[in-house]
Formats: sequence, structure tokens, C-alpha cells
Amino acid sequence: MAVRAGRGRRRTAAVVCFLTAAAALLCACGGPEFTYVTNSADRTYLKVPTSWRPIEARALDDAIGLDPSMSESQRGFWLAGYDADARPSPSHLLGPHSPAPAAFIGVRDVPPAARGQISLDLMRDLFRPVSAPARQRDAANPASLFSGFGLMTDEVLTPGHGLRGVHVVYRYRIAGGPAQVFDQIVYVNDDASKIYMFYARCSTDCYEQRQQEIHNVVSSFTVRESP
Repeated sequence: MAVRAGRGRRRTAAVVCFLTAAAALLCACGGPEFTYVTNSADRTYLKVPTSWRPIEARALDDAIGLDPSMSESQRGFWLAGYDADARPSPSHLLGPHSPAPAAFIGVRDVPPAARGQISLDLMRDLFRPVSAPARQRDAANPASLFSGFGLMTDEVLTPGHGLRGVHVVYRYRIAGGPAQVFDQIVYVNDDASKIYMFYARCSTDCYEQRQQEIHNVVSSFTVRESP
């Protein structure tokens, strides 16, 4: 009986080892951790967690005011939005409150007549008034939706190959809602024919809790101009 018990224990141990190895293999072969967002034509790239789901393109077009009947090449504007909320919505990019991280990436053609106007401050102010002159103008507007500004980061970026840009991180309240944090990068190419834009946002509480996750997405934003 002792011999049979020993053999039984060995068989049981072997089965446990097999099941443990199989489980480890299944975990290793699980789904991808990231979604890679790519605009090959404009050499623009972003990496977001797979838990951040795409915002429906038509809804995003409508929210921004783009003509859905026009192609990206006709309107000169490529864009994509992602949202970590269980219900992705353009309002989490544009509205007064985003309870979970939401991100936007885009490339826009600049009309020839406007190319001489692309300054660092214009890039800072592309989405909201961030530079001192823009905030002064906004403060004089009684219909302004913005309050509680706080600048956290302001960097001039010179990655080479003709690109220049800014990285700003700032706080705002929109329409009296809870404080939000915006982490934004904007580049312009050498002849100012294209603007490459990205930002991520969420509430200040969300930003504090998920700062590393957001930082990883921000740092993955890449533009590779032709050498």
C-alpha cells in the first residue's frame, strides 16, 4: 500500500506541475498589452494600453465639427481618440470632466498662408489658453469656460530632423467642473506645413493615481520626419 500511495503522490505532483506549466504558458500567450496607433504616411506613432479603447471616429468628427463626408486627405486632418473609461466618449476629450485617462492624436496640414504664424505660443495654446498672453485674453472674456489655471511643465522640444515643438502639462477647471490635468505635446515640421499634436487628460485625482500609465503613453508619442 505504501508503494501505491507513493506512486499516487508522484502522479498527482506530476499533474500539478503540468497544469502549472500550462497555465504559465497560457498567460505568456495572452493578448497584447498595447495598441499601436500608426499614421505611416505622416510617420506618427503612439502606444496606448489595450484597456484604452478607441473613440468612435464619427462621434469624434461630430464633436470637433469635421465634415464626415470628406476624406482625411480632403480635409487635411488625421486624428484618433482613445479612452480608458468603460464607455469611450468624445466628451472625455473635450468636455468639463474626464474620470479616466483619455487621449487624442492628430496630424493637420497647415495652409500656406498660415505657415508663418506657427509659433511656440501658438502650439502651447492649440487646445486651451496656456501662454501668458492667451490667458490674459481669456481672462478678459466674460464668457470664458476656463478657471483655476496651473502650469506644471513647459518644455521646448528640439528632437531634430527639422522638428520643433512644446510639451506642456497644466491644470484647468472647465465650466466650473472638477480640476483636470492636460499633458500635451505639439510639433511643427521644418517648413511649417504640418502640425503633429497629442494630448492626454483626466481629473487631478485620476492623474495622481495613474500618472505613470499616462506618462508611458505621452512618452510613446513619436514623429519621425524624413532626414
